[in-house]
Amino acid sequence: MMDVLHMMESGRYSTNKMTLFLLSVLCAAENEAWAQGAVFKSRLWDVNQKSLYLQNNELIAGYLQAPNSALEEKIFWVRNQAFGQENFPIILSIRGGKSCLACSPGSPPELQLENVNISDLCKDKEASTRFTFFVSKKDGIWRFESAAHPGWFLCTSSKANEPIGLINNPGSSHLVDFYFQPES
Repeated sequence: MMDVLHMMESGRYSTNKMTLFLLSVLCAAENEAWAQGAVFKSRLWDVNQKSLYLQNNELIAGYLQAPNSALEEKIFWVRNQAFGQENFPIILSIRGGKSCLACSPGSPPELQLENVNISDLCKDKEASTRFTFFVSKKDGIWRFESAAHPGWFLCTSSKANEPIGLINNPGSSHLVDFYFQPES
């Protein structure tokens, strides 16, 4: 671990490469106590540069300019240990990990916020399934697929100031591609 910290301090690796490296180390170290239940903080925004903010208890994607940039919600996430190491399963939340994104059980599924502590969810696979997203990354772009509803992805509308949701047929009206950047 000390070697990793020295590499970061030396500036030899970009932040994105180092993030992926650290994520892979955490996944590989499933039995290590420090990797169990660690909650991380990140910034999430869509490829059209829309940030996430809370309005009337809904998570909205919109363009936040100077004075409103403080409204941006940071995403807190934890790796869901109940799913093992395949498909990089994570649970997403806002409000410091106290309000989690969940997929409704109905058809079609809807994205909702539930007041539950993120740290309490990764102990039971069945109970945490609707809160879990499988993460994939290609060329710096991230996608979040629902574990409860395979083929349904976290999305934003192509229009500004619309709620984020789930979609199974992405097109020009919805975006499923995001930037996901760790915060300190």
